[in-house]
Amino acid sequence: DVHTEAAVALNLAAVLAEQGQYAGALVASERAIRLLGRLGATAELGTALLNAANLFVLIAELGSARRAIARAVDEVSARGGAAMLGYTRFVEGDLQRRSGEPAAALSCYQDAERRLADAGQNRPARAALLAQVEVLAESGRTVDAGVALQKARSQATGAPSASASGPGSADRELDVAAARWLLAGGAPSEAEASEAADVALSPLPLAQRLSRLAGEARQQTRLPLAWRSALLAARLFHHTGDEAAARRSLDSARSTFQEVRMATPDAHRSGLDNDPDARWLAGPAGGASAGAGDAALALRAARSEDRLRRLLRVNKRLNSQLRLSRLLETIIDSVIELTDAERGFILLEDEGGELVVRAARNIDQRTLETAEFELSRSIARRAADGGAPIVTIDAAGDERFKTAMSVSGLHLRSVLAVPLQIKGRAAGTIYVDHRLRKGAFVDEDVSLVLDFAEQAAIAIENARLLSELRRRERQVEALNRRLEVELSARREELTGMKVELRENREALAIRYDYRNIVGRTPRMLELFRLLDRITDTALPVVIQGESGTGKELVARAIHFNGPRRDRPFVSENCAAIPETLLESTLFGYVRGAFTGAEHDTRGLFEVADGGTLFLDEVAEMSPGMQGKLLRVLQQGEFRRVGGERTRKVDVRIVAATNRDLSRLVEEGKFRQDLFFRLNVARIFLPPLRERREDIPLIVEHFLARQPSGQRKPLESAAMARLVAYRWPGNVRELENEIMRASALSAERIQASDLSPAVATSPDAGAILSDDPDSLHLRRRVERLERTLVREALARCGNNQTKAAGVLGLSRFGLQKKLKRYRLV
Repeated sequence: DVHTEAAVALNLAAVLAEQGQYAGALVASERAIRLLGRLGATAELGTALLNAANLFVLIAELGSARRAIARAVDEVSARGGAAMLGYTRFVEGDLQRRSGEPAAALSCYQDAERRLADAGQNRPARAALLAQVEVLAESGRTVDAGVALQKARSQATGAPSASASGPGSADRELDVAAARWLLAGGAPSEAEASEAADVALSPLPLAQRLSRLAGEARQQTRLPLAWRSALLAARLFHHTGDEAAARRSLDSARSTFQEVRMATPDAHRSGLDNDPDARWLAGPAGGASAGAGDAALALRAARSEDRLRRLLRVNKRLNSQLRLSRLLETIIDSVIELTDAERGFILLEDEGGELVVRAARNIDQRTLETAEFELSRSIARRAADGGAPIVTIDAAGDERFKTAMSVSGLHLRSVLAVPLQIKGRAAGTIYVDHRLRKGAFVDEDVSLVLDFAEQAAIAIENARLLSELRRRERQVEALNRRLEVELSARREELTGMKVELRENREALAIRYDYRNIVGRTPRMLELFRLLDRITDTALPVVIQGESGTGKELVARAIHFNGPRRDRPFVSENCAAIPETLLESTLFGYVRGAFTGAEHDTRGLFEVADGGTLFLDEVAEMSPGMQGKLLRVLQQGEFRRVGGERTRKVDVRIVAATNRDLSRLVEEGKFRQDLFFRLNVARIFLPPLRERREDIPLIVEHFLARQPSGQRKPLESAAMARLVAYRWPGNVRELENEIMRASALSAERIQASDLSPAVATSPDAGAILSDDPDSLHLRRRVERLERTLVREALARCGNNQTKAAGVLGLSRFGLQKKLKRYRLV
């Protein structure tokens, strides 16, 4: 049950705080607040927040205490409970007292007493009255403190007496308040001196009662009450001249305080050390003979030390923030914490020199809404322009800002504005204010914020430079992405990827796209139809053809047009790998299988699982490897080199060779059983010399892949030489020839730009279609029409309508010729 867990955590925090276990109390208190916040339990949550505020006051975390009180007020205000509001004012009085604001603390205690009394909470109301006694005594108003003490004594009539087995809570609180009053210089009247012994105000009986109280609290492990009671007893014994008893009580107070201190986290020990009572213990005589003025001085010193420690802590925080927006919030939160301001703003100059609010926070570390951006811009501007801090005790009555409408309209009281100097110029202002308190910012606040502003300015500039660097990086990345897209689009356009292949699918009856395999001869069309029938199957395929005929291109077409297109396509040349490595390449190996096998490695069969494995030059495999390949084809399983576990794979094998496998089988150089396994579907790729009619199409394909600035037209005589050559290297050799001629030619590729072997081909004269001696009419006419169409398109920038007009054709007639000669 979450509610029970919250109640347990709340009670545990209170018990641990009474025992001086502040670390555990803080953890339990935080858990109680978190659980009650989830439940939305307003009353219990208010109590938990007030308990947490009390803890923060004890360890001098005043900023945290202030935020907890503010949140508690929000919670209890919704229920309108007078008692809870009284408790809240009581805790706020403790905070003001620890902050060195006795007047504010007295006002809080008086309000708390009234609210608690109205709510019938007599004992808490009396505690608030006794707290007034202590504040009045510490402020030197001993007469007023005596009156308040007498009032509290009269209210405690029904409380248990000190002469019983032990002092009751009412007696204990009275004794503590009376002791502080006496030590501040208070003296009982004759009527008071004649009272009964159980409430006597004479120092010695009072010291003895406090000493007993310290001992009992020590036995009950209520260590904070024990050391404070022992300290008061020591000071009273010293006041009466009983130095031996004073030393005993003082030693007890010191040892008990050290126990509490050692159990307190390091981050909070400085706050505990700066407690006014704790500073009495630090003096040569335990502070027993010091007066109220010394205590106030010690308190101010403690506040200064605490602020310097906080300055060091917040400076560390600055170095941990790199995002500018979060850094600005950290800076203004830190300034609010250092100065106890109500609100804070950071204003930075924009490109037009105007001060713009970049961070706005309040004491609860909440970001202010736009409607709350109400501040005196005149004060902020004056601080930035003057390069010096501006502080006001009462802004509404300050002659410097008498004409500023923002000051009078916002009813400002205390304002502190400090310039932010970045690279020698004021680039903004740190602005904090308080709309209720006059004189909230003193000289030490100004000095502290000035020192902090120097570090903050460096951090802001570093964060700004980092933010600018990241912005530039994003711009560069965006430009690179845009350039990549544009470059890709250009590349697609220049290489013809945007040009759709307009073919008569019905006539050819070809289902799949073989645009990368260029050819329109009957043998190539028959090849495409065969590929259509093979592609959708899972049969092994053997591709036979001379080197350079495009065997891998056909293997890729089978894979990427088939059902395995989304799975891997893996290619390997069996002739390029030594026999000793081929097995581990295909099947993988386990760690330790051979020297250098440092870890398990997958082979190509595992990589290609579900897809296609293309084995080029399969005829070059050794007999041993042929047997291992046969096992995979038969059973679909293999073992890694050095491994024992059998692995199953589903791989389609496409093999390629430039040798006649059936002849190799007859010669005993290739296993017959492997041949039958592989040769289920066989594709023969004709050499380029046997399909010369495709050479112009292939040449156009290669020229179209050239960048636009490097693409050059081909002379008809050069084309004739290309068609005439026998091409022992087939398509690969033709591609290299085109690239070479294109690179070495001037504006047009001529026959003289071709390599000597091509340009002086011995059978060129028999095939040169543009030779004047060649009288084949249809061929000459087709060549002439193709040349004229190309030239017309080139002159008209590929505008078909204009080109048709130049040629004396209709646009439809030109499109028919383009389709006929496959120029699109």
